[in-house]
Formats: sequence, C-alpha cells, structure tokens
Amino acid sequence: MTFRHLVFIAGFVIALPFLVYLLYLSHSQSVEPTQIIFLAFAFSVTFPTLILMSLLLFRSLGVLVFALPAYIALIIAGYTRTYMAFGIQCGGQATQTLRDCLYYSVAIFTNTGCPDCAPAPELRILAASEAFFGYLALGVFCACLIVILVRLIASDTPRR
Repeated sequence: MTFRHLVFIAGFVIALPFLVYLLYLSHSQSVEPTQIIFLAFAFSVTFPTLILMSLLLFRSLGVLVFALPAYIALIIAGYTRTYMAFGIQCGGQATQTLRDCLYYSVAIFTNTGCPDCAPAPELRILAASEAFFGYLALGVFCACLIVILVRLIASDTPRR
C-alpha cells in the first residue's frame, strides 16, 4: 500500500463519522439547531479537504468533475436546513419555508446577495461561513477550469 492510499483512507475515515451523522439526522424526528450547525460546519470543512486531497494525491480532474457539484449541493442543502431550523427574515416576516431558505442559501453561497432576507442573529457567523465556502468553491472551479484548458491546449500542439 502506497502513501497516497494511506492518506486517502485516513481522509475517508475522518469524513465517515460526519456522513453517518448526516444519515442519522436525516431520519431523526427532532433535531436540535446546534446539531444542524455542527453538521453544516463539519461538511463545509471536511468535503473541500477531501476534494483537495484527491486532486493532490491522484491528480485526477475526473474526481473534481463529480466531487465539486456534490460538494456544492451538499453545502447548500445543509445550510438551507439550518436556516429552516432557525428561521430567517424575508420581507420583514419570519419564515422557515424551504423555498425562502433555499433562495437565501443559494444567494449567500453564490455571493450575489439577498437584500430582502436576513438570517436570525445567531446565524450571522454561519451565513458568513457559507459565503466564504462559496468563494472557495468558485476559486477551485476556476483553477480546475484553467488546468483543463491548459491540458487541452497542450494536447493540440503539433508534434515535430
């Protein structure tokens, strides 16, 4: 077994408890807000780490093609669920609907802003972390797009 395989297995073992906890919470009847905040933050930190480890160790862009959209969907879903548990202010009224919370989460993640909605006071730091991870995802996407384009250009050069 090589060093790359050992690091990959270690990363998977570290991420596995968070995945099991997500499954537990998704089937739980009552969920405390602190559990949801922990889960959102844990996925925000664990998943990009696994993506970057995969890129560094295996140098495979195929991993990123599948991992980055999954990361984005999981992060937006986790934060949406958090906003649904705590509630947000939309149009001056408190709301916990999926539609409003998903709209707010996507607006924060993509950093487009959402002037008509605001998080509950205890979620302001969490909303800022979602914006940070949105910047991180955009940066990783742009970097990988450049790598793909450079590889395509390099493969099209005529050989002598």
